Amino acid sequence: MSFYSEQIEKMIDSNTPDLQLHTITNLAPTPQANVIVVHGLAEYAKRFDPLASYLVKHDCNVFRYDQLGHGETEGERGYMKSPADLYDNLKIIVEQVKNEYPDLPLFVVGHSMGGETVLLYGAKYPNTVDGLIVTDPVSIAKGPSKVLGGPLTGDDHDQIPNAINGGLDCDQRVVDKYIHNPAVLHQLTVGIMRHGIMDGAMYLRDHLQDITDPILYLQGLKDGLINYQDSLDAYAMISSEDKELHVYPFLMHEILNETNRKWEIYDEIIRWINKRRY
Repeated sequence: MSFYSEQIEKMIDSNTPDLQLHTITNLAPTPQANVIVVHGLAEYAKRFDPLASYLVKHDCNVFRYDQLGHGETEGERGYMKSPADLYDNLKIIVEQVKNEYPDLPLFVVGHSMGGETVLLYGAKYPNTVDGLIVTDPVSIAKGPSKVLGGPLTGDDHDQIPNAINGGLDCDQRVVDKYIHNPAVLHQLTVGIMRHGIMDGAMYLRDHLQDITDPILYLQGLKDGLINYQDSLDAYAMISSEDKELHVYPFLMHEILNETNRKWEIYDEIIRWINKRRY
C-alpha cells in the first residue's frame, strides 16, 4: 500500500466553537514514535508530504493538521483572534494522539509560524511531550522581519497581501511553486499578524524560559523572513538542559524544502528523535 492510499483525513473540533480542524494521519507499519508536524503561515499540512513520508518510512506515526483559517480547516481565511488559536489547537492534537497511541513517545515539529506554535505550546504546557523541534520559527520578533514588516493597524479583518517570497528558498523552482500554489493563502489579515503572531511573540519574550523539554532548534543563516538574531536570542532564553541549535550557513527560510540539503535535515531530525525515544 502507498503512503497516500493509507492516509486518514478527518475533521475534529478546534478550540473555537463551531469551527473544525482538518487533520491528516499517516501510520507506520512498525511505529517507534509519534510525530506531530505543524505548518507555517499561509501554508497547509499537505505541503509537508515529503517530510511526513520520510518519517513514516523511518518508523514514525505522523499527525498533521491545517491551522485555523488555513488549508481545509474552517474559519476566516488567514485570520486568528489570539495566540491561543496556535497553542490550544496544537494541545487538542497532542491530547488526541496521546489518547490513541499512549505507549509511544511523542515529538512535535513546527516550521515558521508552526515553530512559534511549538514554542508557545512548550512554554504553556511543559513536560507533556518528549521533545520539540522548530525550524526557522517566529520567536521574539525583535529584529527586522519580512513576516512582521507590514502595518499592524486597522481592523482585524482587513486583508493584507502575503509578502512571503524573498528569502524563502535557494531553489527558485520552490519559490515559483509557492507563489503559484492556489492552496497557499495569498491574502492574510491584520488579525493574524497582530493577535496570532505578534501577541504570541510578546508572550514568548517573557516566557521562553518556561520551556524545559528537549528541543532541537534549526535555522537557516540566509533566512529572508525570520531575523537570524531573533533565533540566537530566543535559543539562549530557553531553559531546557537538552537543547541543540544548528545553523545552516547558506540556507534560507524553508530549510525543509531546500533541495540540496533537505534530506540531510530530515535525517538530522530522525536521528535526534531516535536518540530520545524510549
